Amino acid sequence: MNWLKQIHEKVRVRWRSIRHKLKDRLTNAEEKRQIKELQDELFSVPPLPPIQFLEDPLSGWLSKAKQEMAEFLSEEDSLSDEEHEYLLMQMFFRGPVDKIREEQRAILDTIPVEESIQSLPVWDLGCGRGELLEVLNEAGFRAVGIDKSALMIKKMKELGLEAQHGDAIEELKHAADDSLCGVTAFHVIEHMPFETMTELLNLSFKKLAPGGFLLLETPNPFCFEALSFFHTDQTHVRPIQPYQLAFAVEIAGFTDTRLHFTAPVPPTRRHQTHNFMQQYQNHGIVARKPLAASASLKKVA
Repeated sequence: MNWLKQIHEKVRVRWRSIRHKLKDRLTNAEEKRQIKELQDELFSVPPLPPIQFLEDPLSGWLSKAKQEMAEFLSEEDSLSDEEHEYLLMQMFFRGPVDKIREEQRAILDTIPVEESIQSLPVWDLGCGRGELLEVLNEAGFRAVGIDKSALMIKKMKELGLEAQHGDAIEELKHAADDSLCGVTAFHVIEHMPFETMTELLNLSFKKLAPGGFLLLETPNPFCFEALSFFHTDQTHVRPIQPYQLAFAVEIAGFTDTRLHFTAPVPPTRRHQTHNFMQQYQNHGIVARKPLAASASLKKVA
């Protein structure tokens, strides 16, 4: 059906061009009316049937998610029914690990880091399955995962990754000031009330060494696709608008703020729009703690 949509769009564009030319030449009201009727006939929206059925709505995706989870877990891993269901939901909606790693590598490649602080740890808050920990280590950082899930920490250690069990806010509170090279959090802040997210930003600023970086990613509420799936995760609290996030980050004192957008909507489900931000399911932000603290918005304010 995609080819049919493409043809329809080409006809629409061509007709628009012809219509404007005809409109300039026609003076007779009857001729103009006939042109309008032809246009309505060409581009009228057919009525919907009273009932639509969608057979096999998950199209084998659930089976694939179950297979991924079976490969991720071992026989020794014990989960409650609630934990099992939530992990399966994450596998189902989060997407293929390789694709996520590819996006994360592309973002990390654009982040300049002061050589003097690169030996300091980068904390990945809510490290989950550990995709970003592996990418950070590949890039030469010393990555440390923080997660509330004891199971996830166990799996990270089995993979040879450095990780510790705990709450992101509490762990940041106990970290020494100016002790981190970076703080990352992918799909974490949407699980927090706005006040808690603000606390996380303020703590991150305090614990990062001057020149250290902040990297966040979250579902994009500008995107209809992402917004319609937002509450499939029952632990989501509220979506964060990109400009709202940028404002909160800079108020916390960060500089060199840059938004990025990932996970483009597949062409078959893409809506007609000229706003590229509506075409990506995730948005994120990269920012830096200034080398001179006096240069930050927080200090000026």
